[in-house]
This record gives sequence, structure tokens and C-alpha cells, in this order.
Amino acid sequence: MHKHLNSRIVVTVAILMLSSIALAQHSNQVEETKIESLISKKISMDKEGKFKDRYTIQLFYGEIEGAKKIEAKYKASPMTWESNLEYEAPNFKLWVGSYRNKLQAERALIEIKKEFPNAFILKP
Repeated sequence: MHKHLNSRIVVTVAILMLSSIALAQHSNQVEETKIESLISKKISMDKEGKFKDRYTIQLFYGEIEGAKKIEAKYKASPMTWESNLEYEAPNFKLWVGSYRNKLQAERALIEIKKEFPNAFILKP
């Protein structure tokens, strides 16, 4: 009887160990999936310029009529940087692009200044 009880204990301990290993592996897979998802979101947000530590280029500052006129001119141009019309009472700002560093912004500014000579780099 004593031998039978010891073998049951050994089997129970083995089952518990295997279960904990399986749970740990599942937990690792869940964590890896979460990490991959977060990295993907960060890359997407980075590409969309969602971070405030970026440079942008300001094309216009003033009344809404002027802002819309410059925005229409920009959208009709071959430039493809995203434009944003921002409001800061009582004026509007037209910003173009979202650049990780000043060098990227300066390269874009060279092209933009060909059509918008008053444009300048800004870090909001």
C-alpha cells in the first residue's frame, strides 16, 4: 500500500509539473503576441506622425480664408506630405509633414520652399 501511495504522489507531481510547464509556455506565447501587437501599433503610429516630438513645416499662419487658400494650393501641388489645418485662437496654421529629425524636415523644406517661399520648420 505504501508503494502504491508513493507512485500516486510521483504521478501527481509529474502531472502538476507538466501542467505548469504548459501554462508557462502558453503565457509566453500570449506575452509574445502582446509585444508584437504593441510593436506593430508603435510602428504604425510612428509612420502616421502621432508623436509630438516631431518636426513639421508651417506654410501659413492667419485667418481661415488665407489658410484655406494656401491649403488648396498645397493640395493641388504634386507634394504628398500630409497637411493639417490647426487652430490657435484667433488664427489658423497650416502644417505639412511630420519628420523624425530636423535633417528630414530640412530636406522637405527645400522642396516646399519652391512653391511656398515663406514656409519654415517648426517643432510644435
